[in-house]
Amino acid sequence: NVLDELVQDGLRDGFLFTLPADAAERLLMEGIRISVPAGSLIYRDDERPRVIVVVSGVLRVFLSSADGRQVTVRYARSGDVAGLALVIAGPAPMSIQAMTGSSVIALSVDTLRSLLASEPGVARACAEELTRQLYRALDDLSEQAFLPLRKRVIRHLLDLAAPQDGPQLVAPVSQQELADAVGSVREVVTRTLHQLREEGLIETSRDEVALLDPVRLTEELAVHGHRWALEEDEPSRGSAPGTGAGQSREPADATTPLPSPSHTRRGASRHRRSRS
Repeated sequence: NVLDELVQDGLRDGFLFTLPADAAERLLMEGIRISVPAGSLIYRDDERPRVIVVVSGVLRVFLSSADGRQVTVRYARSGDVAGLALVIAGPAPMSIQAMTGSSVIALSVDTLRSLLASEPGVARACAEELTRQLYRALDDLSEQAFLPLRKRVIRHLLDLAAPQDGPQLVAPVSQQELADAVGSVREVVTRTLHQLREEGLIETSRDEVALLDPVRLTEELAVHGHRWALEEDEPSRGSAPGTGAGQSREPADATTPLPSPSHTRRGASRHRRSRS
């Protein structure tokens, strides 16, 4: 089936795997697979709603002001869905851009709306996904308000970092894009990157930052915990295809290698309780 084909392409968890199998198959059969070059806009805020599932690559969801400034709302990686809120609430002032060369699936908005109205399992999975995104947005808002700029820069580098042509982690981001993401200006971010480079933590080149010591970078952020989490009985995003809501997966094998810091951070916040 189509889900199995995606697994062969490397997509092993994420939004589609939380849906009932028949609903996921229908969405995929009616969806459109698209290869997107780095830097391309997949959705503009003045277009009809689109729901995008990332097969590979990294996307960013961002807001734009009238004077052209941008702020990054979130990043989407393999398995993630972007634009889901547009299906329910309608158009919003957000756009979606490919940070790297990416493979995505554009789902049928009409079909997803129909399934939301007729399939409780689909409605539950979408509600849980939107809740995860809301909690992450609250998490990000607190960090933007309370973290110093240096730690905001480090956090976004770790968020974006992935291995490229070897084990070294590389964040595919320009200095301007990084400034947009952390709510600062390019000149200030450039000074921060220079400090990190002088300390031997990173190397910079055109439109990318190599993380030379991701362990030290992660340790610098370790004192800042996440405030938001779903209940313990949320379905695993790594469930087997078609298990749907409420099913859990087997624990990971003890010999499984640890994921990169960016993926560790992305998954960790879902399992931490709110602080009283």
